[in-house]
Amino acid sequence: MSSVTAVSPTGAAPAANDKPTTSMSGSNSMLDRDAFLKLLVAQLKFQDPTKPADTSQMLAQSAQLTMVDRLNEIASQMTSSATSQQLALATSMVGKQVTFSDSEGFTRTAVVSSARIDGVNLVLAAGDYTVPLGAVTTISAVPTDPTTPTTPTGTA
Repeated sequence: MSSVTAVSPTGAAPAANDKPTTSMSGSNSMLDRDAFLKLLVAQLKFQDPTKPADTSQMLAQSAQLTMVDRLNEIASQMTSSATSQQLALATSMVGKQVTFSDSEGFTRTAVVSSARIDGVNLVLAAGDYTVPLGAVTTISAVPTDPTTPTTPTGTA
């Protein structure tokens, strides 16, 4: 579950929440492109001249390498696109009223003053709270003050 953090009047989160976060991703069991090429060159360099390597197998390996390169490019573009979409969402939420559950389980309502991407998560600054997008239950326009007269729009 997402947690909402209250912020001080200066906008900084409490020091107890300033824990550094690290994440480990990837796997050491997978070869990267450079390692694959080094193995391929070593295979060619030390092959037995009386028993040359199968060219169809080498072409298949080269095709696989090319496919992996293209998939990596697509993954990079998808990540960039997702970040752009999150920024567009963040921009549209500034000035909106959000309802969310705080870390104690209370329902709160506040107006979003800013938004940022924290790693891969969209985080909103709403009132005195730092709210992860996952904690938001409702997004709405800021209600107008009933004491302020509204000016009708359109033609008479």
